[in-house]
Amino acid sequence: MDARVTSPALVNALRWLLCAWLALVATPLAADAQRVLVVAGLGGEPAYEEAFQTYAAAAADTAAATGATVTLLTGEAATGAAIQQALADIGAAAATGDAVVAHFIGHGSYDGEHYRFNVPGPDPTGEDLAEWLAPLPQRRLAILATSASGGALPLFADSVAVISATRDGREVNAVAFPRFWNAALKDTAADTDKDGRLSAAEAFRYAESAVAAHYEGEGRIATEHPLLTGAAAQFVLANVASVEEEQEVDEATAHLLERSETLTRRVNDLKTKRSDYEPHEYFAALQELLLELALVERQLDAERAKDAEKDAEERRGGRRGEKH
Repeated sequence: MDARVTSPALVNALRWLLCAWLALVATPLAADAQRVLVVAGLGGEPAYEEAFQTYAAAAADTAAATGATVTLLTGEAATGAAIQQALADIGAAAATGDAVVAHFIGHGSYDGEHYRFNVPGPDPTGEDLAEWLAPLPQRRLAILATSASGGALPLFADSVAVISATRDGREVNAVAFPRFWNAALKDTAADTDKDGRLSAAEAFRYAESAVAAHYEGEGRIATEHPLLTGAAAQFVLANVASVEEEQEVDEATAHLLERSETLTRRVNDLKTKRSDYEPHEYFAALQELLLELALVERQLDAERAKDAEKDAEERRGGRRGEKH
């Protein structure tokens, strides 16, 4: 592989390293307040309408459970003017160290120049959303869980972490990402470091993998490719600790979890630097990483199955002891 790096690629690499460093040194979210806006856009059809509102309500509920201050806009109330006002109110109430998370769930469109989030009344553009978020505290996360959302990515400042359901504006088909994003907020398996808190980075990795598996399972070419830019690890979206998850992770499982995290990061890194590679080099490297990740995940499943069987055996033994 050619080790030479062009100047723009070097800039991107340095930017990525800076974002990674910020994620590592960021103040834990619990130390500051978090303010969350959740918006369900127009569905166009009853099934989408119901799904978007369900996903939005779930995101609001999980955010509220972390202690965040939550604003939820759905139905006819989810207008562009209401979004602008809600973000202005959040900015007026937020302290300097607070974090702001904005979920936009629904359909989006792209005309080759402008991304638009579909809501009742005039649709806000990507420029609008970026402008409304700009005055808020430095720790900001925008989640664009819509079709064509990648078309808005270049509009956000580097200080805003952004998760988009697509990699560019040309991916205009209805996206599966919101469904899997919703699943991530409720699945303890998404909490890969097992600290009882689900970060935006963990939720993204879960949803990204689920989207890829969805298309692969249906034998279809993927029409959406989620992207994450910025230090999303500092934002906690849900508390996912449970009595069952509080058990100590054995050394073998801990090693596999660490390896899975490392491989997932390498896959994401490779995807962001795709333009630096020749196509055959890129796909060969991606295949190698995905194969190893699949092997690690199978080993993790086997370890979890062994642990579950061990726990079941201990419970059966306990019941036999009680009878005697």
